[in-house]
Amino acid sequence: MKKTILCVTTDIHGVIRSINYGNNQIISGGLARYASALKKIRSEYPHVVAMDNGDTIQGTPLMTYFHQSKMTKTHPMATAFNELKIEFMNLGNHDFNYGPHVLAKYLQETKAFNLTSNILYQNSPLGSSTMVTTPYGKRIGLIGVTTDYIPHWERADYIEGFRFDDVVKTVKEHVQYLRSQVDALVVLYHGGLECDPQTLVSTERFTGENVGCQIAAIDGIDVLITGHQHRQIIEHISGTLVTQCTFNAQEFVQIELDFEETLKVSASRVALADFPIDPTMDELIADVEEETQRWLDQTLGTLEGPSLLIEDGFAARRYKHPLVSFINQVMLETTSAQISATSLFNDPKGFNPHITMRDLVSTYVYPNTLVVKKMTGRNIKAMIEQSANYFMLNEKGEITVNPEYVYPKMQHFNYDMFDGIEYSLNISNPVGKRLVDCLYQGHPLEDETLYSVAMNNYRASGGGDFVMVAESETIFDSQRDMVEIIAEYIMKHQPTRIKHSDNILIFK
Repeated sequence: MKKTILCVTTDIHGVIRSINYGNNQIISGGLARYASALKKIRSEYPHVVAMDNGDTIQGTPLMTYFHQSKMTKTHPMATAFNELKIEFMNLGNHDFNYGPHVLAKYLQETKAFNLTSNILYQNSPLGSSTMVTTPYGKRIGLIGVTTDYIPHWERADYIEGFRFDDVVKTVKEHVQYLRSQVDALVVLYHGGLECDPQTLVSTERFTGENVGCQIAAIDGIDVLITGHQHRQIIEHISGTLVTQCTFNAQEFVQIELDFEETLKVSASRVALADFPIDPTMDELIADVEEETQRWLDQTLGTLEGPSLLIEDGFAARRYKHPLVSFINQVMLETTSAQISATSLFNDPKGFNPHITMRDLVSTYVYPNTLVVKKMTGRNIKAMIEQSANYFMLNEKGEITVNPEYVYPKMQHFNYDMFDGIEYSLNISNPVGKRLVDCLYQGHPLEDETLYSVAMNNYRASGGGDFVMVAESETIFDSQRDMVEIIAEYIMKHQPTRIKHSDNILIFK
């Protein structure tokens, strides 16, 4: 049997244990289940190579707690990868979310070979392409690259000293070097597809964030492993097998390289729900997990009034849930800005009457910081119009979510809701002309007047195609995590009173 099996995860987002940290209930994914899957596959095939395609160390309270602790123990994800015998890895954009010291610790403690070759630190690549020799003498080339769009999202101080080279150019260079030396060539790309995999028609405004279709068209690549978009893809594009599995360790891609005669490649997605939890994984990180659970159960304070739990995400955005007002309230009072904008992330939990850290980190899941921009009224209106793209009218004329915010990747976090102003959106109007009025302190927002606007660093950098924000001047950068800021506010204001403002009217 001259077959090599590649087992590939991507966008794990910190899910080691098979639990939902919001309620500690068992979930169908997690690296604890992947451990069982790998044991089974390794017992069935003589040559199995396990790899990961990035976005690994961000996304669960376990990761959040560990990164804000003194980090005296081995990084839990490094512990997990080493137990799983992950041989090769590629970095994702979220792996930069905690700064170079966290990334360096993770890389140093993980035994996996880092393939990321288009990102340099102090002019030295973080990783490099390489070759694997199979037991039967065939050679497999591996190239790793990560979306070079990271500087558009990440805090400047977290990527100081880093250089992000053009993905397509880097792949071409490495393909040219490796192709003649190997029998199969595999590219790991932490990025997604910018086009429909079947028609090749563009599916998004081209920014360079996703260039998977361009990579697939490079001659000489046999398999392109993608990620970042949390999609489920097994397709042939320009003659190249292209794969992607979904996020949070719910599944992995199993790729078969058959060298029996001429090379044959095939792939399938394998759901982890079908595999039992391997208790070894839980045991290996038990000490950090115990500390995390104690941290999550800390009571931060109590609410004055009812809970702020979110039962319906669409309704919470359509009618501006009081939780949105509260987050904006914290941002406004912390910065003394005139206006504030925030979003609800993809699956927000909300707060119980007795607020715990578990409530907070299950609601504000990203390690964002607090920034204030000086913006013209014109740019604020453009920002609101960009957010209004989130809504559309369906065939029945009902207001619903624009599918672009659901597919190919969930992007509910790109709908911002504002406080400090009052405004109305007519969803029947064409995109870009939905803002029908906008008032600041009872008067129309003036196009040429400058206003201070609080937001998180992702939006401040223009993330989500908010180019009008990126070009505006930054006048304050807290460099502090929003979770820390919100927790401090709750503890300082007891009981916590929500100043809800029903200031957004959305109609048709």
